[in-house]
Amino acid sequence: MKSILFLSVFILSIYSNAQINRTVFDEIKNQEILYGECNLDGFTQKNFESWFNSEYESYNVADTFFNPQYTIPFDSIYVFLGTWCSDTKRELPRFCKIMEDEYFKKTKVRYFGFDGKKQNDVIDSDEFYIQFLPTFVFYYKGNELCRIIEAPQKSLEEDIMDLLMRVQDL
Repeated sequence: MKSILFLSVFILSIYSNAQINRTVFDEIKNQEILYGECNLDGFTQKNFESWFNSEYESYNVADTFFNPQYTIPFDSIYVFLGTWCSDTKRELPRFCKIMEDEYFKKTKVRYFGFDGKKQNDVIDSDEFYIQFLPTFVFYYKGNELCRIIEAPQKSLEEDIMDLLMRVQDL
């Protein structure tokens, strides 16, 4: 019985990993999109690489805002995105480049692609209250701490550092 359970879990984990970076045709947006869980490799696929790479390469991370006195307390960051969305096309490559900085190397980030109805089959958009894309959700001690929705108030770097300043004493 244990071996059947182990085999089932093993097969399920292989199947889950195979589902990363799926592209599907979205009839609402009339284009191929990334759907479900994805990672950086997905953003550099042929359907997405032109907008992702150009914004990623041209963006200069304002690391002058990074303060080494502040520790990174985030458990994780969830990024809800639509590869069809103009705000995602602008903010996602910038965010990914910021997360590549040494300051954030240990921060765990998960990416979830949504369709034109703002849904996918991995994350329940109602449970996470996703209305606008992209949405960056920061978690601290397993609880949602804050969000950046569609666009930062100042810049991604400044908004993230503002958040870090506020959580240092928690």
